[in-house]
Amino acid sequence: MYLVRIETTFDSGHRLLDYDGKCAFPHGHTYRAEVFLESDTLDPQGLVFDFTELKHRVKAWIDDNWDHSFLVNSRDTELIEGLTPASKGRIYQFHEENPSCEVLSRELYNKVVELCGVSPVKVRMWESLDQYAEFSGGQ
Repeated sequence: MYLVRIETTFDSGHRLLDYDGKCAFPHGHTYRAEVFLESDTLDPQGLVFDFTELKHRVKAWIDDNWDHSFLVNSRDTELIEGLTPASKGRIYQFHEENPSCEVLSRELYNKVVELCGVSPVKVRMWESLDQYAEFSGGQ
């Protein structure tokens, strides 16, 4: 079995709505995303998936949607209304879900399927040097 992995980093702000702790306050992270693909066969060029193409598609989507954006729960009207008037503000809304590391890993997994036509083995999302969440499966 062959396993390939790409990694990219991005910076975003978020908060967890209805959370009892410090993460209820708006704050930011330098996230690290890892995408893992697996195959028991190789294409005619000897690849599971072209690293350059995989990283380009994933990074382009992250850059357009999450990098230097505020990731918010769609129910967080206070934060959305506060950030919307900002001329250089970017918001990415998660439908009635907190933008937790777990939710981000699932969202990126599904985006890889959409962008690349392959299902990753897993997507790992780091929000700090010592903690991450993974998603594998679908939906």
